[in-house]
Amino acid sequence: MESDIIKISHLNKSFGEVKAVNDLSFRVKKGELFAFLGVNGAGKSTTISILCGLQKKDSGTVQVNGIETDKAGTQTKRMLGVVFQDSVLDKPLTVKENLMSRAALYGITGNAFDKRLQELVEILDFDEFLNRPVGKLSGGQRRRIDIARALLHRPEILILDVNWCNKIACI
Repeated sequence: MESDIIKISHLNKSFGEVKAVNDLSFRVKKGELFAFLGVNGAGKSTTISILCGLQKKDSGTVQVNGIETDKAGTQTKRMLGVVFQDSVLDKPLTVKENLMSRAALYGITGNAFDKRLQELVEILDFDEFLNRPVGKLSGGQRRRIDIARALLHRPEILILDVNWCNKIACI
């Protein structure tokens, strides 16, 4: 039986009188593809922020690979690669500079960085704009670099917080 890589139980989060997340529970098994869908304002991004340790929960438990995120420090954060709704790339820096600065936070430098960068360039096909400032990229090109940034450190879990209403016709 496969273990839970993510387990959220009875999660609650409020902002003043607004209940952003109300008694949410779900599990994701290792190797499983999981889609977390809901209308705008349903608490998806808030839940992801709590999972990543960017926001505190009011109550409930959040575990990554069996470890409670609010007690783990950086241990669970290193297991996650996150592509946020809004790009977190530095627009004046080139693609390579953005990825190099992020990789350095994980101790990936020198030849190790060059090797990982080449792998990601091949997977995500961004060689032609590697030395272009991020601010000069199209939205789709920037999204590929956001994904590369999230994959730099070979995370066990990739989280894509994407507003699909901007990508497809919403009915």
